[in-house]
Amino acid sequence: MRRDSLKLLLLIGVVGFAILYGMELSSSGIHRVYGPMEEPQATRSVGQTAQSPAANDEDWTLPPRKTDRGASTSQPQPTIPRNDHKPLIDRVSSATAETLHSISSGGIKLVVSLFDKVTGS
Repeated sequence: MRRDSLKLLLLIGVVGFAILYGMELSSSGIHRVYGPMEEPQATRSVGQTAQSPAANDEDWTLPPRKTDRGASTSQPQPTIPRNDHKPLIDRVSSATAETLHSISSGGIKLVVSLFDKVTGS
């Protein structure tokens, strides 16, 4: 009985370490991609203001003007960003997230089955 308890305790420790280490890796990865999380509105100090995404004037430019003959002017061609399609990086990241989710749910099922075998339930 003592030997089985020791194995179970060791297994719980390894699984707990793996879960905590995975959480740390995922949070550091999120910070690398998205940057640090913004603090909630209520905790901001009086002097700080939040910038809305619409406040950034660099995202929107005007289309080129046409001359009398229908040709564009010699000014550089400004572009307007298109929001009617999903960018490639979003499609790849969502497919990756779905794959990782299915792998992690399979891993959870494996851990549960191991606990069932160890405890004899």
